[in-house]
Amino acid sequence: MRAASFRQRAIVTVGAEATTIDSRARGRVDKEADASTTLGASDSQQKCLRDGRQRERRRFDARAIVGACLVALGVAAFAYDYVTMTGRYLTTTSDQELVVRRDSHLSEEAFAALRRCALDHPKLRVKGELNDASFGKTRGFVVKFNEEGIERFRSHPDYACFVDVFDGLREPLTNAFVMNVLLCDLGDYDAYDANGVAVGVHLDDTVGIFSRHSFVAHQVSVLYVSVPEDMEGGQLELFSYGDGNLPENAEPNDAVEPKENLMVTFRGDAFHRVRSYRTRSARERVSLVIEQYYIGDKHYGKTKTFEESWKSNMTMM
Repeated sequence: MRAASFRQRAIVTVGAEATTIDSRARGRVDKEADASTTLGASDSQQKCLRDGRQRERRRFDARAIVGACLVALGVAAFAYDYVTMTGRYLTTTSDQELVVRRDSHLSEEAFAALRRCALDHPKLRVKGELNDASFGKTRGFVVKFNEEGIERFRSHPDYACFVDVFDGLREPLTNAFVMNVLLCDLGDYDAYDANGVAVGVHLDDTVGIFSRHSFVAHQVSVLYVSVPEDMEGGQLELFSYGDGNLPENAEPNDAVEPKENLMVTFRGDAFHRVRSYRTRSARERVSLVIEQYYIGDKHYGKTKTFEESWKSNMTMM
């Protein structure tokens, strides 16, 4: 048998114990192994074994191709998402007003009952630190839930007094919610700066989905439960979303003066902040905040069915 010029054939000696294979012919090991393994078997048996191995290799190759295609599609989807997304999911629509005010949102009787419930709530005065050191301290509690958790929220004795407000505010398409009742402890009266801010500019995106993107609220509502009568400052300032990049020197598009039983509802994509304030009154500043989200099917499974927290950082309104 004459040796090939580029790759030598494997020489299999029938009846011999040794089989010599050129090192450069390793890509053909399977073929020679088939011949060695089936030595002495009939031609039909050898053909059957070879066909079986070929079918298995074809199946393996097909699985490898499908897997490679799926990986490629995943990489392409990630790249598209990375290039085209701003990092925020927005669901607000053009017909939503920037801010809507409603004085005397509740009847006097209903508001008095809700105010007592909030101010006497056992979870309200649990200490919690704000993200911004200029806040001082806040206290309160947060409840996060989705559609499946609404009934748990409604039936929970700790939140019964807030259910009517939630039901009255809920938007038809929203399916994830954050409710918090927040008390803000004021800082030093003489250190008050009328040009300062108590809460820096931000968007509400606390729905709690673990993702590199942020999920911005569809709508946010604030009911002022307790406001000191002599409070100076403390306006809620709102900015239109624009292109999503708010300049540092931007002027607010609107400003809200807090007062008790005032309901303020604004677009979830509205940047907002709270001006510094002070008071000599012993009356506390307490707000009920309800964030509503519309989360698509792709991410809805990551929302909280029902989660309570009263030691987490919260944003004062």
